[in-house]
Amino acid sequence: MVNNCAEPIWVAHSTNVQGPQNVKLTRGAAYTYDVPEGGLSATRFWPKTGCDEGGRNCTTGDSVAPCPAGGCQPPIESKFEATFAPRGSAAQTWYNLSQVDGYTLPFKVVPRGAGAEQGSCITSDCSGLSLAQCPGDEDLGNGQFPAYAHQDLRVRDRNGVVVGCMAPCKKWNYPAPWGLGQPESADPGLHLCCPTPIDPATGQCTAANACMTSDACRNTADPRSVEHTEYVLRMHRMCPTAYSYAYDDAAGLHACSSETSFEVTFCP
Repeated sequence: MVNNCAEPIWVAHSTNVQGPQNVKLTRGAAYTYDVPEGGLSATRFWPKTGCDEGGRNCTTGDSVAPCPAGGCQPPIESKFEATFAPRGSAAQTWYNLSQVDGYTLPFKVVPRGAGAEQGSCITSDCSGLSLAQCPGDEDLGNGQFPAYAHQDLRVRDRNGVVVGCMAPCKKWNYPAPWGLGQPESADPGLHLCCPTPIDPATGQCTAANACMTSDACRNTADPRSVEHTEYVLRMHRMCPTAYSYAYDDAAGLHACSSETSFEVTFCP
């Protein structure tokens, strides 16, 4: 993890990752996390900003417990996620840059070592992420639901400065004061969040049953599809190799060798 931002960041990660939480990185500083030889599944790393020296009481990034007195913040941080295969095995290491919930800082992921820059194991450059491009007047229903036609996805700090951007689904389902606190089972949230409470293999995963298959989620012929939101359209321009919504697999999922490691730079 490398910080090239003007201000310090604190790196947080999922609990299955070895190494300290909330490592403070000043500009130009880096920290390396070791992955066990036997691999590691479903890891997640994200930057926190505006924290105290201990990496708490942050402006962004306090999205998992322990949280500040005011409660957890929405999980909108720019995220790097990976499942590491056992080293030397024929299995693949998978990684993605996730803006499914939103984004904060621009970042870039560069694969290193065996398998780097081969197939889909490519450099993913989200250095173009800009909070200035966060929609301030998003139509969550694409003309189908007038009550949700004018939604501000920008997240501000106590001084009114924009510090993050909420994805359409997160705006829909996250509680107030950040979001609308609405159920994913109801439209337009059904098409924004694409929940799958029913196994698609049963054939019963339909919109009528409050379930969306991956194909239904990606169906651009459906005017309610999240693909039509300004957020997704702008994300695909700013960060074309990242997840901008659930099932954005064609753009966001990358397969690498079990020998591949990664360099993640914030504010590249």
